[in-house]
Amino acid sequence: MANNNYNLSKEYQFDITVTDNTYAGKLALPYVTAAVKSPDTVAKGYVRTIDGLNSKAVISNLGITDPIVAAGCSFSSGNDTELTEQVLTLTDLKVNEEICRGTVFPTWIGENMDRNGNLPGTFEDFLLSTVAGKAGEQLENSIWKGSSPFGVGFLSNDGTQDEAGADASILKDFTEVDFANALAASDILTDMASVYDAAVGIGGLTSKPGFGFYMNSKTYAFLLQALANAGSNQGINNAGVAQDFSGITYFGFPIYVCPGMFDDVIIATYRENLVFGTNLATDWTEARVIPTYQYDGSDNVRIVMNFAVGVQCAVATDGVYGSTVWT
Repeated sequence: MANNNYNLSKEYQFDITVTDNTYAGKLALPYVTAAVKSPDTVAKGYVRTIDGLNSKAVISNLGITDPIVAAGCSFSSGNDTELTEQVLTLTDLKVNEEICRGTVFPTWIGENMDRNGNLPGTFEDFLLSTVAGKAGEQLENSIWKGSSPFGVGFLSNDGTQDEAGADASILKDFTEVDFANALAASDILTDMASVYDAAVGIGGLTSKPGFGFYMNSKTYAFLLQALANAGSNQGINNAGVAQDFSGITYFGFPIYVCPGMFDDVIIATYRENLVFGTNLATDWTEARVIPTYQYDGSDNVRIVMNFAVGVQCAVATDGVYGSTVWT
């Protein structure tokens, strides 16, 4: 039997050495990227990502309508070209966490030890990656719901699901569809049809590459229930709930499940239209480990990360915002 050098009994004290390191710029990427790029909305490619920004980015869109004119010898412009611009502004964010070495050491052992008692990962890397993962979960919510310290999100500016927040959101200029009631399996197909009908009414929207429907996990679950109960409660091919619903689409358009979205919301747009900007790959990103236990008599380690992110919509009117908040 392999010799295990680590006894997990609480009566023992472990002297875990943590190096005082600062990772700046590209060296910070393994850790800061985990915080910034791990939200489902970003990691699964449901939005367009622009890295390497310092403060702001201008997102330009060239719109051309009815370019055909009558034939003639001279040049005659249709004058139907319009350049629209949206400004994506980054918000400086940081992670400040203080962690007790003794509290997390058993978790590190449990996650990293192999059958021979070896520790392939460093304790420092474990702390950084764990904190980055939790930061990513928070960022998933902020991308959609907004609120301090993130700023304006796709669906709201203050983390509140109401008309005031929606009217100040990134997607405030999308076509509004009012849901009469909170979404449920009994009416989700009706609500989806309302959003789809509105999207079809926006010229060329449904033909854009990546067009699909955005919803959170709860709304997606209602959609699956509705499909299983369709057709006299027999579902597709009379299989009821005994069927695999992977790769579900709506009229062939993909469903993008984003956990950070509000309940009772369905968004219809295309992936390139929703933009997520970061300052990754610049000198302004940083991840730092501070072993405070060496200086203040505690058993604590501090984790610091600095980065900047923001969201914007490329074409302000290219989408549908279905929700219960509209009156």
